[in-house]
Amino acid sequence: MDNLITKTTELALHLIQPYIKNAPAPAFIIDATCGNGHDTLALAKMLFGSNTGVVQHTPARLLAIDIQPEAIAQTEALLCEAGFSGEVADGRISLICGSHADLTDFFPSDAEAAAIIFNLGYLPGSDKTITTTAETTVKAAEAALGALQENGILSITIYSGHEAGAREKEALMAFASELDPHLYHVAYVSMPNQRNHPPEILLITKK
Repeated sequence: MDNLITKTTELALHLIQPYIKNAPAPAFIIDATCGNGHDTLALAKMLFGSNTGVVQHTPARLLAIDIQPEAIAQTEALLCEAGFSGEVADGRISLICGSHADLTDFFPSDAEAAAIIFNLGYLPGSDKTITTTAETTVKAAEAALGALQENGILSITIYSGHEAGAREKEALMAFASELDPHLYHVAYVSMPNQRNHPPEILLITKK
């Protein structure tokens, strides 16, 4: 087994997997910042199985969002290479070029998500000046909580090692600390003995 606590993004996916497994049908999952597509692919495997054609969760829908067209193109290519071209073609996996702050604009108003993930920061290998921001991410987190079903989960991987990321972390922690404890439960995973601002995970579940 991989040493999960050394791999923050894998740990975040591991923590939300039971929420996806136990979600009532139809399972609806959102990757609100799909980036290069690795998280989207992991979610697709949870929902639909690998490229063996074995469906793990029926019916199900996966929505992947990113503001950069190149991220959408990379995610689609990765999914198709892994055997999910059929799910992309028939709409079970939807790829949307847009802001995570507008995520509720991209699905029916009566839909509720079992899990929503954010992996913040900038697109690896791309322009590092294009990042998620405190203002848009807090707006996105508010929208995500409104879109969660009962017992659903929001997972946010935070990178505070750059200026925009530090502001984003501060704003998110303030937002999370003010949530009604009767409605939400918040957990925060950090790596206190690691240097250079390692990624952290903010988890919010709707009671």
